[in-house]
Amino acid sequence: MPQFRPDRNDHPVSPGGEGWLVNADQHKVVQFKPDTPTADAQWVILRTFNWRPPDYPIPQTRRRMLRHNAVEEWEMMLKSGAWKRGQPK
Repeated sequence: MPQFRPDRNDHPVSPGGEGWLVNADQHKVVQFKPDTPTADAQWVILRTFNWRPPDYPIPQTRRRMLRHNAVEEWEMMLKSGAWKRGQPK
């Protein structure tokens, strides 16, 4: 029996670079959003929310990291299989 594989293009990262990952098992949502670059580096803000539908997401953590580290984090989370691309709610 064929298995359903989600299309990675269903929820593309927005043109501004913002993206969302959802972990339904842990009831978590993570927002990746570009921050104002400095002369030396590009930055990304990662915001983690606790979310149990139909309630609104509750902010948990906020951290700032270098863009290349955020890209690695995004890819690692997707490869784990627990995180899926999502849309802001």
